[in-house]
Amino acid sequence: MISPADLPTPSFSIDELPAGPAISLGQTHLPASAALAIAASLVLVGFWYWRRLGRAAVIPIRRRIRRVSLLIAGLATIATVMATGWIDPDAQPITYLSVWAVVMVTLFALVVCAVIDAIVSIRLHQRVVDRRLVRDTLRLRGAIERSAGNDSEKGPQNA
Repeated sequence: MISPADLPTPSFSIDELPAGPAISLGQTHLPASAALAIAASLVLVGFWYWRRLGRAAVIPIRRRIRRVSLLIAGLATIATVMATGWIDPDAQPITYLSVWAVVMVTLFALVVCAVIDAIVSIRLHQRVVDRRLVRDTLRLRGAIERSAGNDSEKGPQNA
């Protein structure tokens, strides 16, 4: 059986971690130009979707919920770009943590908006199903009444 004393121990201290891609990955940021390019493409897609939501075919409640989601996503994008491309965690640790807290809060708000959107979509779908059910029931009732009206003129069939 192997005891903990038999396990190999590293020959460096925690302050002297080896420099490698796995260790340095969490310590680097995106270049500001790369973060800005990613954010610009996301903002352009957001503007395109905002305009698509303005069509008459979009139900007003969905339009409002999705536009609020777009605004929150824009805030999350701006905060993420700031945190990854402009704010240095070594020079401004409080600002860095605050901006990442904003990112997390906005992402949570996006999840809440998505849940609200799903609930609204379920209710809208249920209304459509209810209308179809009522319409089909009225059609069936009319067909039964027409059939019963034709049968009453002929008299009882199975008497």
